[in-house]
Amino acid sequence: MGKDIQNSFDRIYVMYYSRMLRFAKEYVVFEEDAENVVQDVFLLLWEKREVLDIRISLVSYLFSLVKNRSLDYLRHKVVAEEYKQELSFKLMSLEQLNYTFSSEEEIEKVIANAIDKLPERCREIFLKSRIEGMKYREIAEELNISANTVENHIAIALKKLRVELKDYLPLLLFLVSVK
Repeated sequence: MGKDIQNSFDRIYVMYYSRMLRFAKEYVVFEEDAENVVQDVFLLLWEKREVLDIRISLVSYLFSLVKNRSLDYLRHKVVAEEYKQELSFKLMSLEQLNYTFSSEEEIEKVIANAIDKLPERCREIFLKSRIEGMKYREIAEELNISANTVENHIAIALKKLRVELKDYLPLLLFLVSVK
């Protein structure tokens, strides 16, 4: 099949490009991105023309390549969007962060107030882990509960603290990193 592709690449390109473009646009939405996907597919087809051994119809093969390239593009887009949202959240938090604390005691008071709002058992486990530096296994043994229960309480505490300290993100990051 490799020689056939090499000898008739122009014909294949003209015959299938617009169909592949319409197919890609259904998924990647923007015309420019769809064009890039389809061009990548035809570039791959050209580069591999000598070694290609297509065992299905050419049109099926092209649709499969466009589908896979579209999936790669969309996966990358999702990751990039999540990263962008994360950066936006951090920027907003930093902009809202109140740096008017006059002392470390004020910062500790904000954190202590947030911790005091945790449910009793959750607060106890959180303090043992983050303040006393105990490992989950040690807390579980001391309180006669499973390590999974300790982990669940820590997750709940962090979630509640994230909400409570949303305007003080750097303080929360400090809390999370201390073990």
